[in-house]
Amino acid sequence: EHLNNPLSLDSKHESDSKHETSDDLQGQFSTEKYETCPIAKNELQDFVGKQFSIPESVLNYERQMKKFRAEGRIGKQISREQLMVVYIDDHIVVADKPPGVLCAPGIRRHPSIADVVYDAFGCESDRVDKMIVHRLDMDTSGIVVFARTQLALINLHKFFREREVTKTYEALVCGELTPETGEVNYPLQRDHCLPPFMRVSTPESEEDAARVVCDLQHAGYKKIMQKAPKPCKTQFKVISIGVFGDSPITRVALTPITGRTHQLRVHCASLGHPIIGDQSYGFLGEGAPNGGLEDSVINEIAPNRATLSLQRDIDALVRKEGTQLCLHAKQLFIPHPVTNKPMMFESSPPF
Repeated sequence: EHLNNPLSLDSKHESDSKHETSDDLQGQFSTEKYETCPIAKNELQDFVGKQFSIPESVLNYERQMKKFRAEGRIGKQISREQLMVVYIDDHIVVADKPPGVLCAPGIRRHPSIADVVYDAFGCESDRVDKMIVHRLDMDTSGIVVFARTQLALINLHKFFREREVTKTYEALVCGELTPETGEVNYPLQRDHCLPPFMRVSTPESEEDAARVVCDLQHAGYKKIMQKAPKPCKTQFKVISIGVFGDSPITRVALTPITGRTHQLRVHCASLGHPIIGDQSYGFLGEGAPNGGLEDSVINEIAPNRATLSLQRDIDALVRKEGTQLCLHAKQLFIPHPVTNKPMMFESSPPF
């Protein structure tokens, strides 16, 4: 049902765009970057001349290269002077996290914004992990709330768990997103073929997950279990149409009704309009293309999708300019954890 009708649209626009053909793509994908991988290079040339979707060998090659490049990325370190505090009182600290900075240190104790907040303001428990309420991906910027007291921590966790919190993000996506408003209802699951990434759940992906889990259990990974797909809902509203270099892009407001891992990034990719700078779910990303949807499905439900050549051009400029993921947690509506007074925090995106 979700695959047949994934979008609940408030308005519809007919598209005058056409699907890409091999003629359209001829010569548009340079093979220069694949010189060190003859198999990927040869298959990419075959793709340019004959195929519609990107070959799996090319995707796997680029995934390995991105893993290699990511090994040196542990997150930027910021100082107390660089910390942007939006609000502070005896119970909470609200900060504006820059892109490229971890929310929490994790088990490897990498530099994080939580450490800076803790060092600057402290907390009742004298433990940085007791300040963590929610997280943003390292490359996502925007509003983050930290607890300073145990009561605040308990109540804030309750607010997030019971969805008493409203979050609005702003993003730049590839291509011209239509219609102007809508809702995405794709359930998401862990991609067992490409862990640890997420993907849209389909009957085929669930079969793949069952097979992979069975193989892993037979190989000795007894604790690995198949988890059921989780319902996910994202509302979107177009803010404006612009350009990135010479390529059309859309500035869009995203409101996650649910709060799943990588939900906004996968849902945007499944619309055929991946977020600019998304190294996981964008062009030649580490995760499944189109958020896990087959080309035939996404072409039917999103005829005005960002073409592969358009995504390629944007990706080339992203690499050249070092553009960060263009996803920003712009607004947060939440009750105060002690007074229960409604509060709204906001910050402007850096893009």
